[in-house]
Formats: sequence, C-alpha cells, structure tokens
Amino acid sequence: MKLHSVVFSPTGGSAKVVESVVAGIMDVVSCEKVTLDVTSEQILNGELCKDDLVVIATPVYGGKMPLVAKERIKGLCGNGALCILVTVYGNRAFEGALCDMADMARTMGLVTIAAGAFVGEHTYSTAIRPIAVGRPDKADLEEAKIFGRAVGESVVSGCCQEVDVSVLKDEPIPESSLANFRNFVKEYQKQQTETPIQYLPEVDTDLCCRCGKCVEECPTSAIAPDCISVDAGKCIKCCACVKSCPMTARSFYTPFAKVLSENFSFRKQPVWMVGK
Repeated sequence: MKLHSVVFSPTGGSAKVVESVVAGIMDVVSCEKVTLDVTSEQILNGELCKDDLVVIATPVYGGKMPLVAKERIKGLCGNGALCILVTVYGNRAFEGALCDMADMARTMGLVTIAAGAFVGEHTYSTAIRPIAVGRPDKADLEEAKIFGRAVGESVVSGCCQEVDVSVLKDEPIPESSLANFRNFVKEYQKQQTETPIQYLPEVDTDLCCRCGKCVEECPTSAIAPDCISVDAGKCIKCCACVKSCPMTARSFYTPFAKVLSENFSFRKQPVWMVGK
C-alpha cells in the first residue's frame, strides 16, 4: 500500500497539517509514503491503485478550493483509491470548500472516507492586522495527528465507508461578527462595481535586494524576474511572496484584512470525520 500526500500550500499551513495527518496514519498503517507537492507543479498522468490511500490538502480561498489547485491535481487517476480530504482556512469559515474537494475527488475516481477542516494563519494576516497568527499551532497539529490515527484505524479494520462531507459543519460564528462581515462585503461589492480597484502585492524598492525569493515562492509564476512587476492575471493573492521575503520589502493591502482581524479573532477548533 502507498500513502500519497497531495498538497497545495503556498504559505505552508496546509503542508504542516497534512504532515501531521500522514504521521498519524503511518502510526497505524504500514505503507510507503509518496509526496506530491502541487504548489508549483501539475500532476501529469498520476495513476493510483485501488489499495492506495491519498491525502489531498489545500487552503480555502473565498470559501472554495483554489481553482489553480484543482488544475494541478486533476491529472490524478484514482481507480477507486481511498481519499482523505483536508482543508485549511483562516479562522473565518471553510464554507463549501470540502464539498468542492469531494466533488473533484469523485470525478477523479477517488472514494472519500474522511475529511477535516483545520485553521491556519490567514493569508492576509499582518502584525497590524493579526488573523489566526501562528496557526496551525502545536494543539492543531496534535489534533491532525489524532485525525490521522483514526483514519488509519478505520483502514486497518476494513470498515471504512464513504462519507458525506456536507454534514461536517463549521463552528457557529457570532451573529455580530457575521453581520459586520456581510455588511462589509455588500459595501465592498458595491464599491467595486462603481469604482473597481485591483489589489496586488507591492514592493518597497528601497528594501528589495532582488534576491529572487519571491519569484521562487510564487505558485503561479506571477512575479517577473526583476522581482517588481506582478502579472495581475496570474496573481492569486496568496501572499507567499510577502511572507517569504527576507527583507520584508513586499506587502499586500486589502480592506478585507481589517474586517477579518476585528471580527474573527476568537479561536476556532479543527473539525473532522471518519467513515466507519
């Protein structure tokens, strides 16, 4: 049996969670580990065996699985292999991301036997506007490992069943926070309709040393070799360039950061399910 870890993780949060999930599975199941990092590369003709396990992990962008991640993963041919879905979100809500992933897994011939939603530091988090800073933390990763062990035990028992990920619910959001966020989104959409503004990562050219780290870390090759120009059509606002810059020369302003930081500071816990 092979255990395939398929990860799209521009800023590393999803990768950390899936490492713990995989470690938990391997505590129980004897298998060979295969890692497929689709953060910058696409899977081409990836053939799985029916006896294989595959963990697919991506962040949540706008309540869904990132389109670029779907494109990178769609070359995987499941052949009835068992699938564990993991989504990592920035402490607001994972919404329909797991359902989105489950639909994709089904079209690829995978059978989803487990799913989990974990919290990671939000892409837009900064020192001024903190959002789930430092997550996934030690407690999150331990819970991910417990989830992995539960998956492993289900597989070993031979009792694992396909799950309906739509029954996995997010923690309730305080009504005041939800109302604030909805009002903000309504006003933002109105403003964008009347006077569209395109938000892209910016560079302080006095601080930038042209080391190329941002170019290397960008998952969509949106940054030109000069480390300055950004292709708006390719940029997915993941902020990998911002968080990886050794000179803190890059920044990304979005009005969403303020409303997220002010209304979603309470700690959400991971949720998961395993078919039995």
